[in-house]
Amino acid sequence: MKILLFFIVIFIAIFFYKELKTAYYISRQRQIFISENQLQTPKMPPILWRILKRSGDIVISLAVCITVLPVLYVFLGAIIKLTSKGPIVFKQKRRGLFGKEFVCYKFRSMYIGVADRKATINDERVTPIGKLIRKTHLDEFPQFYNVLTGDMSLVGPRPLPDDQVKLFAHLPQKKARFLIRPGITGLAQIHSGRELPPEEYLAYDLEYIFHHSLFEDVRLIMQTLKFSDISY
Repeated sequence: MKILLFFIVIFIAIFFYKELKTAYYISRQRQIFISENQLQTPKMPPILWRILKRSGDIVISLAVCITVLPVLYVFLGAIIKLTSKGPIVFKQKRRGLFGKEFVCYKFRSMYIGVADRKATINDERVTPIGKLIRKTHLDEFPQFYNVLTGDMSLVGPRPLPDDQVKLFAHLPQKKARFLIRPGITGLAQIHSGRELPPEEYLAYDLEYIFHHSLFEDVRLIMQTLKFSDISY
């Protein structure tokens, strides 16, 4: 028992050391990014809070990836394959922290071979099962793997593909969206993000980036669990 406890303590110590180094690295890169893009400097939460936020991301995403995601993959995957042609998981390149590109994963909710454009409410490209999994956010569950790998967080600005990033091109402070990790849910998403004009969408993102806190993250997660349709 003592040996097990010893290894647990060592593991926690190594984890926090690595996350502390990562947090300091991101802080330095953030200042460079702000300077290069002439952005307003946000008042970031203390570095310990950022480590705890990342720790929560890891614990929750790991638990989901081990317990929930395999079950969803088997059962939802079977329904997706039976009701429409194509892969179970949809992959799309999106922009994350500091504008770096990463592959975002979702359960496929649309027919393949249709026009690649921004999704809308009552989109005719959505499959029958796709309507259900988008409404209940089940299509988002593969993104817990993105959270686990560090490309995303549970809460943050929505990661967008390049064609949607271009919609913000005319707006000042547009690159401020890239100052923190993107999230599965966020302030813009729960305010009918899909239908918002770029100006209002960016305003919600900036409001979260400049004022986010543990309380705000919990509130946004609870809002998301009300099952309003915020999928993209």
